[in-house]
Amino acid sequence: MESDIETHRTTIEIEVSAFEGAQKALGTAGYKETVNEALRVVSRTDLLRRGARAIRSGDLELIDPDELAKLRQPRA
Repeated sequence: MESDIETHRTTIEIEVSAFEGAQKALGTAGYKETVNEALRVVSRTDLLRRGARAIRSGDLELIDPDELAKLRQPRA
């Protein structure tokens, strides 16, 4: 674990079957590694989902392929 990552020590009750399923799916060892990786996966999945939703809705001002090709042309 990197020293600049903020952590919080806590005690929680974990559903054993859910933990075991997450551990198997993530390929992790131990409670701490499994819980932290599961939280990272959930956060990343949410960010990707929101990004995809923004792209589909047209809310992002993305460059279309033709504009990108023009930008890549050498300037005279």
